[in-house]
Amino acid sequence: MPASDVKEDCLRLPQNLTVRAITIVQQEMLQFLDRTASATIELDDDCQVDTSFIQLMEAARIYADTTGKRIALARPASGSTLDVLKRSGFLEGMSAEDLKFWLHQGGIQ
Repeated sequence: MPASDVKEDCLRLPQNLTVRAITIVQQEMLQFLDRTASATIELDDDCQVDTSFIQLMEAARIYADTTGKRIALARPASGSTLDVLKRSGFLEGMSAEDLKFWLHQGGIQ
């Protein structure tokens, strides 16, 4: 995978997670999810993010759920990812599952 680095069940995403590069990231993520039952997604605090990345991650969560797989962020959303979540209004009214996925908040239910 040219734009990212894979270590066992961890996929490290590239710096550019915006609409210009999201198609490549989507393809890599789908290939990765198809090869593993449990995926951890790692991204840098200083990566470039827009709402296309948030949409991709939400679609990946749905895909993982429907195929009996697990997907998680290596660390809670921070930096530009957290900023996009705030600006897009996504943080308002988050479900317990959303809080756990994006912010690593809440316990096991």
